[in-house]
Amino acid sequence: MPTEQINIRNATPADAAVLDSLIRQLAAHEGAAHLISFTQGQVAAALGNERLRAILAEDGEGVCGFVTFTVDFAIWNGGDILRVDDVFVSDRVRRRGIGRQLMLRIAKLALEGNMIARWEIEPVNLAAQQFYLGLGANLRDKIVARWELPAMAGAVGSSA
Repeated sequence: MPTEQINIRNATPADAAVLDSLIRQLAAHEGAAHLISFTQGQVAAALGNERLRAILAEDGEGVCGFVTFTVDFAIWNGGDILRVDDVFVSDRVRRRGIGRQLMLRIAKLALEGNMIARWEIEPVNLAAQQFYLGLGANLRDKIVARWELPAMAGAVGSSA
């Protein structure tokens, strides 16, 4: 289906089920389905209070892609920053420019809010790196630290 027939729109809490499904598809695609622990209700609540924001792409068969993001305060910038969490396009519509349309909507939102946009890419995901470079994004090496709950509990417990 040509990209001209793709509708790009903001997600609402009513879209929680489809967004839940697409996030799980993304996790499975990345071999990380076992890491998913959220519920559809949590997605709906987060969309409702704008802790989570999402943009959906849909064609005649339904929602076929998404980008999720948050708006946070960044001390180095002294203002808001748009943090992209995930971008995903269903297999059936890949390579049709939908990911680009989603990211261009992100660019418009960021420009409207005078924010930079920021996201992470797995080092092994060369296709994503090429995609983002094609949009004009700068890629920087940076190590991402994740402090999981058990590790934090152990650190706090050992300091008592």
